[in-house]
Amino acid sequence: MSWQALFAGVIVAVSIQILLSLLGAGVGLGMVHTTSSGSPDAGSFGTGAGLWWLVSNLIALAAGGYVSAWLAGISLRFDGVLHGLVTWGLSMLLTLYLLSSAIGGLLGGAMSVTGSTLSAAGDSVKSAAPAVAQAAGLSPDVVQQQVQSYLAPTNPDPATMNAQDAQKAVASDLSTYAMGGDDAPAAKSRIVAIMAAQMHVTPAEATKKFDDTQAKLTAAKDQAIQKAKAAADASASAASTGSFLAFGTFLLGAVAAAFGGSAAVQRRLAAATVVRRATV
Repeated sequence: MSWQALFAGVIVAVSIQILLSLLGAGVGLGMVHTTSSGSPDAGSFGTGAGLWWLVSNLIALAAGGYVSAWLAGISLRFDGVLHGLVTWGLSMLLTLYLLSSAIGGLLGGAMSVTGSTLSAAGDSVKSAAPAVAQAAGLSPDVVQQQVQSYLAPTNPDPATMNAQDAQKAVASDLSTYAMGGDDAPAAKSRIVAIMAAQMHVTPAEATKKFDDTQAKLTAAKDQAIQKAKAAADASASAASTGSFLAFGTFLLGAVAAAFGGSAAVQRRLAAATVVRRATV
């Protein structure tokens, strides 16, 4: 294993990757015309950038593997493949380091497509989880909303209990009702009684308003849960797709580097054969 040759191959691979990335960025940005309706949309740019990065990455790694195996002066094709693979590994580690540092802006044009997908998917999953948890429970906002809905007056005349005390009492009984159990029916009865007194309606009308409002809030809570679950599922699916795409891209890069190393050894053997024939 010739480490000098490996470092030379890595330098060539990264340099070609930078060069081709700049070329792709120049071509892509040159197609943007804000005043023209024919300008590519974000989806087209993302697809084009991903394909260009894949092609340029394969070219760069194949060249790096070739240089590494050629400068090593080896004559076994398997050794050439190993030099190409090590060149690929070092190039990948160096590229990931550059992408995570300030220099990453130079190389991140197309590579950021996969990274942005994974990052956005991770943020969506993280933001969806609290939404599911909050929607599944009874948050203070929901309690306040229920209290205001129950005590929305049809008659502004005050009752024996002022509005502030009525809200406090309903909030306390509503928590008991939300927890369920043996005390829930009694809590509902007290809430209905307060509603009837405050709104100057019959207990039957207050019960109907309570049930209607509770049904609406339950439906809204279930809808929020379904939306949060759908967002989490979509985010997980996008993250999975992005991971598979990154895996395939890196694997193809390894194959390209190994092919370059093997080609260099084969080229050297062919050249040596020509030299021997010429000297005979």
